[in-house]
Amino acid sequence: MEIIDLYDENKELTGETLVRGEPMPQGRYKLSIHIWIMNSEGKVYIQKRAAERKIFPNKWENPGGGATVGQTSEQSFVREFEEELGISPDLKNSKLILTIKREKDFVDMWFVKQDFDIAKLKLQKEEVCAAKWATFEDIKEMIEKGEFCPTINQSLEPFLQYISTHSQAKEC
Repeated sequence: MEIIDLYDENKELTGETLVRGEPMPQGRYKLSIHIWIMNSEGKVYIQKRAAERKIFPNKWENPGGGATVGQTSEQSFVREFEEELGISPDLKNSKLILTIKREKDFVDMWFVKQDFDIAKLKLQKEEVCAAKWATFEDIKEMIEKGEFCPTINQSLEPFLQYISTHSQAKEC
């Protein structure tokens, strides 16, 4: 059983908690993390959800997840990165770039500039069944074919805007 903190409409902690999966009370939000990783070739790391996942099985997405009780955004980002990829993020090349408010959560979008060999990752088998580096064109094509989680669209456009306004993300 995973416990999460609840936030108000201004992303302030309320002191309330909830068991993950229970209905979200009106006017309360959870904290979610989306992680966008780009290598030095300008490709984006994406991963395929395991077939056993209840929601969006076998769909491609970027890494991410939810904060647990007592965790900050950065702590959640590091935990999710390490759990799903089996390696640590390069913190000096990581940055919280944006927060999006959705119906039931705040999504903190993290950008990481990092190179690694996908073959050496220790993917979290319960959650991830495949991984690859993809171009923006590849991702857009996969979205059009319905191969991506539909939730990706809310963070993909802001990520693309960030990349285009920050020297092709040469600096974090």
